[in-house]
Amino acid sequence: MELFLSFTLSTLISVLLMPFLIKSAKYLGMLDEPDERKVHTKAIPRCGGLGLSFATLTTILILAPLEQPFSSLLVGGAIIVLFGLLDDIFNLNYKWKFFGQFVAVIFVIYQGIYLRFLPFFGLDDAPLWITYPLSFIFVVGVTNAVNLSDGLDGLAAGIMLMTLAAVAFFADYVGGKDLALIALAIIGGILGFLRFNSHPAVVFMGDTGSQFIGFMAAFLCIYLVEKVYVTLNPALPLLLLGLPVLDTLMVMSQRIYIGKSPFSPDKRHIHHRLLALGFSHAEAVSCIYALQSVFLLAAFVLRYQSDLAVLGTWGLICAAILLFFFWATKTGWLVRPERDPADRRRGVLRRFDWLYWACRLYIEFGLLIYLWVMILAMYKSFKLFSESEPFFLASLVVSALLVFLFKRPLLNSIIKLCVYITATFSGFILTSDHFNNPFIDISVAAYLTVLMVVIFVGIRVTRRNVFSFSTQDLLISLFAVAAVLLSDTPFPVNFLFKLLCLAYGVEYLFNFPLRSYKLLKMSALLAGFMVFSVLSRGYDARSEVFAPETSLSYFTIFADSL
Repeated sequence: MELFLSFTLSTLISVLLMPFLIKSAKYLGMLDEPDERKVHTKAIPRCGGLGLSFATLTTILILAPLEQPFSSLLVGGAIIVLFGLLDDIFNLNYKWKFFGQFVAVIFVIYQGIYLRFLPFFGLDDAPLWITYPLSFIFVVGVTNAVNLSDGLDGLAAGIMLMTLAAVAFFADYVGGKDLALIALAIIGGILGFLRFNSHPAVVFMGDTGSQFIGFMAAFLCIYLVEKVYVTLNPALPLLLLGLPVLDTLMVMSQRIYIGKSPFSPDKRHIHHRLLALGFSHAEAVSCIYALQSVFLLAAFVLRYQSDLAVLGTWGLICAAILLFFFWATKTGWLVRPERDPADRRRGVLRRFDWLYWACRLYIEFGLLIYLWVMILAMYKSFKLFSESEPFFLASLVVSALLVFLFKRPLLNSIIKLCVYITATFSGFILTSDHFNNPFIDISVAAYLTVLMVVIFVGIRVTRRNVFSFSTQDLLISLFAVAAVLLSDTPFPVNFLFKLLCLAYGVEYLFNFPLRSYKLLKMSALLAGFMVFSVLSRGYDARSEVFAPETSLSYFTIFADSL
């Protein structure tokens, strides 16, 4: 249950903070002005990293154990945020940025998170005179690699979200709850930020966010292979962070080769090269997401393989990417120009006029049925509802009042939150283990897969460009594919798959408000109230009998839950 709360709380804090920070950016002096290296043409707030990091650190403070080494990681992250914030406001000299990174990294390494086992050193601890410097170089390198790769909307945040999802998966797979909790807290903060950062972005994360997520991801990868899942290959962090590491090594080596400082700004990064080849902003980010997914797939497949296999695969993938850019530069190859936006919706599917309304109705009632099933499942699973009729009826009345009294923008935000949290919670409830029925997992996966197919078809036959494929859509699709491929693992891909499918459906409907969707909204609010009621009483969603979780002391106010 703490894992679920970590993800949900961090996402909620991040989403709620972003609008306030965006409005305050001018007064905080946190505006990113355009220049010759940047792709945006107007000043954009760069305070997203502050909201992201605040949401993450607050969630960790509330839920994670405040003991070593996690307390040191928290302090190190706070130091990175402090220097990043000063840089976003005052544009610090790079020496001050490195000083902040130096202090934070040395502090965390000294507290025990460092590379103890190295490739080709066998099962014995490597000498400290090698591990300490190598750990320092790795973390500082990754921190700056993520910072330098933050050149397009949703780029660095999306890559780190994928990496941290892999870390959470590996950690939870072997019972590393504390590590998974921290990874999911960062994921929640990133998702709240991405809501406002997908192209065209209304906020950037700045150095505060990019350095923070790079710093945390590097140390979490080290902790994963050194402390939590020691049977993993020690070189696996190189694959988990594959593309940012490649990008930085490539850019810095080229700068040194031509006699420039390795830290001098230019347009040699992978995303710059993709733009130069004719890829659009969204296409360039999508390509980078796809490349990072290749590294992550290799990490999953080779997690138990030899050091040579892991390092060799990383080298082969990097070589293939570099060879492509070399070939494209030598031949002058350019991607096919993008078609006129007016022609984007033309295609075979548009010939069937009935398909547009059929998809809309299927999505609406598909979401409605799923919410009703969740309401029934929770009603049957928790005595809180089945033995407390007044509470259940009161939830119905409150849901109806909210639908009829609240204005649309605020109500839609509340409903989306209810759908998201219900979809996530369904990863614990609508399972074969809970109902002791082997067909439930297959049925739910098939149902949601069909729903996603219909949503994609609906997007393609839409007559308006309000809702179109974006880099965030690709990120969702990659998570959905990963969830299907890893369907035998209960967490976190199980609940992420359900969350993303339902979130995509409700976003589609609310982008086309041709109907009031009152029944759908009432059902979503009721389901959301029920989930919040379960969480507030501290139920342990992992237990077979759903007994109250007594270890959550901050829920003791809700005593007598059964």
